[in-house]
Amino acid sequence: MGTVDTMIRVNPLFLRQDLLIEVGRLELAIEDIRSHRAANEVRPLVAPLESRIARLNEALGRLTA
Repeated sequence: MGTVDTMIRVNPLFLRQDLLIEVGRLELAIEDIRSHRAANEVRPLVAPLESRIARLNEALGRLTA
């Protein structure tokens, strides 16, 4: 019985594009929240999205390093 290589190899260029697309989607969501919600509702909704953007930017930094 042969060995099956189950490791999926991802082209770093595609991964970078996917991360950039996700950052853009999150930025659009934040912009939408800020334009359609009352000021006192914005922070609790935006904080997790900003945190996610920070993590994605860290991943992008590691990817290009």
